[in-house]
Amino acid sequence: MRNRWSLLGSAMAVLMVASCGGTGGTSSNKSPIKIGYIAPLTGTSASPGEAEKNGWNLGLKQFGNTANGRPIQTIFADSGGDPNVALSDARNLVNQDNVSIVEGPLLANEQAAVAAFLDPLKIPTDDLSECGYNQMQGYLKYGNAFSSGWTCNQPDTVAAEWMYNDLHLTHITTIGADYAFGWLSIGGFAAEFKHLGGTIDKMIWAPITTADFGPYVSSIPKNTQAVFAVTVGAGGPKLTSAYNQFGLKATIPLIGNTTVTDYSVLPAEDPSAILGVRVVAQYCDGIPSAINQKFANDYKAAYGAYPGYYADAGFTKARLAVTVLRQLKGDTSKPAAIAKALKSTAIVAPRGAVKLSPVTLSPIQNIYVCQVENVNGSLRNVPIKTYPNQQPWGALSESAWKAEFQHDSTGRPTA
Repeated sequence: MRNRWSLLGSAMAVLMVASCGGTGGTSSNKSPIKIGYIAPLTGTSASPGEAEKNGWNLGLKQFGNTANGRPIQTIFADSGGDPNVALSDARNLVNQDNVSIVEGPLLANEQAAVAAFLDPLKIPTDDLSECGYNQMQGYLKYGNAFSSGWTCNQPDTVAAEWMYNDLHLTHITTIGADYAFGWLSIGGFAAEFKHLGGTIDKMIWAPITTADFGPYVSSIPKNTQAVFAVTVGAGGPKLTSAYNQFGLKATIPLIGNTTVTDYSVLPAEDPSAILGVRVVAQYCDGIPSAINQKFANDYKAAYGAYPGYYADAGFTKARLAVTVLRQLKGDTSKPAAIAKALKSTAIVAPRGAVKLSPVTLSPIQNIYVCQVENVNGSLRNVPIKTYPNQQPWGALSESAWKAEFQHDSTGRPTA
């Protein structure tokens, strides 16, 4: 009789767990796998945020939205580009929504705020980018997080090498977004350009909320050979428009990093202001590979515009997350196992070959020099040179990069 009651009690316990959904990976568990996605869907960075969201949704549509019979449910949280809101979003996603994975925020200052909360809890996190020394140290210390996207000054260091060696420029001016991402990007560029023997004539800093770039453009030295720019979101079209209006486009070449002509903002650009502008980037929509051409055309069919870096990043994140969750047979009961699988699974991206560096837990990948051209009536970023398999520190040495990365992620560089 005691054995019969014991068996009955065990059966009831199993039924209770099954009825509550649970978080494990048993075949009877059909509860949703919740993924939290933090992105600025309003504010000055809304266009990149929306592009990232679109790329993710397209990825789930193509790669599937279930794992072992469990539906994958995405909970999008609008940060508005505000670090405090992003932190609040992260807390809600973890404490209220019980997400199993967090897709990290877009802006560098958001990433810093969110990482300080998620890392000690060891919540599996795939950041859009790695833009701070403390962020990288958290990856290595807690083991929960990484970036499948890029290290924020990776293309900038390559830009310095290209501008100095290929364009034979020796003294230039920079215009940068006045916050952590801009500091790191401009700082990386300046470190490599000066290492090669070049001179920075002037560093100009504009807040990420800048509505009128006229005062900043007008302060560019007349005898500088070129301008290297780093903008965020709506800042790209505003800068190029002012640059053209002040008559500089024809006399002082404007060169940028990924964000200046990314397709999340390119449709808003004035063709007369942007045609011929070159950027150095980890992705441009005109990459001729079969995987990217399919992605670009599929994205265009779905959303009416070609994809930019943010769309590529969201699409790549979706492929990685679905692949990992299926490898784990939908079992989300062990966060450490999810984090380990995310970091060890091959990253397949339209931008090209991607491999995580064990030093930074951010990508080793191609960097492209891209030029804005009119292709069959559409503005496109067309690659004109490829630097294959660049380390996260790009053209800098690892030791020089670490020194610059630590300093410029916490304070504005000086020329």
